Amino acid sequence: MKKVTIKDVAKHAGVSIGTVSKVLNDKGYVSSGIYSRVTEAISELNYQVNANARSLKASKTNKVGVIVQDISNPYMMSIAKTIEDKIRPSHYHMLVMSHNEDPDTERELLQLILEQRVDGLVLVPTSGNADMIQKVLDHKIPVILVDRKVEGITTDYIVDDNYYGSYESIAYLRSLGHRRIGVIYGTTNSSIGKERYEGAVDALRHFECSNDEALLVSGKFKAEDAYKATIELLFLPDPPTAIYCCNNTMTVGMLKAIQEQAWRFPEDISIISYGDVNQWELIQPPLTLMTQPLKRIGVEAAIILKNRLTMEEPFPPKQIVIKPELLVRASCARRSEGE
Repeated sequence: MKKVTIKDVAKHAGVSIGTVSKVLNDKGYVSSGIYSRVTEAISELNYQVNANARSLKASKTNKVGVIVQDISNPYMMSIAKTIEDKIRPSHYHMLVMSHNEDPDTERELLQLILEQRVDGLVLVPTSGNADMIQKVLDHKIPVILVDRKVEGITTDYIVDDNYYGSYESIAYLRSLGHRRIGVIYGTTNSSIGKERYEGAVDALRHFECSNDEALLVSGKFKAEDAYKATIELLFLPDPPTAIYCCNNTMTVGMLKAIQEQAWRFPEDISIISYGDVNQWELIQPPLTLMTQPLKRIGVEAAIILKNRLTMEEPFPPKQIVIKPELLVRASCARRSEGE
């Protein structure tokens, strides 16, 4: 059966679509006679009002979409929670979804965003699907990219200085005397993965660390892959004396592998992770971290989103790059050059 539209109701009642919209939204003057004709037409045709399209204009749905990489990642959920806390007083509700680093899933979710007619979108992208992100922007839905940029897309974004964070992590390990440093990186098809990989590699070269390519292993931003990558590093004929792991999720797999192999840190191996300090509060000894200012990232994203939703005058895209900070704790030890 063909779905009854607002156009069908207008034709049946002998009025304009705009008049039907006024009745549906209870806005604007409509005479009692016209009002009765429209409500009768709605009843006779069994017209079901679409909550996402109550008028011809792009009316507000008071829904905001948030698409993250992984809802099991506390870093991602911390950002989402901060955004929710900031937008809820303005009577906005949040739809949270994750693409799990799958561009096909991300594409489906972006299509859902269009269908839901959300008022704004905060997106941690896979760095693919630029055409779909542009389509969302073309529908006048503001998009704020978090954690990663997408080539070819001009919009608001808030990201870490990922290159700097990786470079400084390696620099710190080298300052402790480590030359044979393992790196567990993510994927280089995303801006975050590419920048963190390049920062680490450039630092290894600059500080004259080992150039053994076997020390560079992809964990694909997943715990299980990082576990395998760590096992691979530990079982090398000449294993690394230190490991730099490029994100929180992969650190879970790295720590599991180190524990299973009965290696101790920092006695047997030094480790640095790039990520959120709150996730590792119970780990002993405390991890040395390249920390991300989660609260600030979430607040900045929420402020930009709120401004996009409420300000009538357009403003240029906000592009914010935040430098992470090295938090030195107990998981790294000094190593003499002869060891």
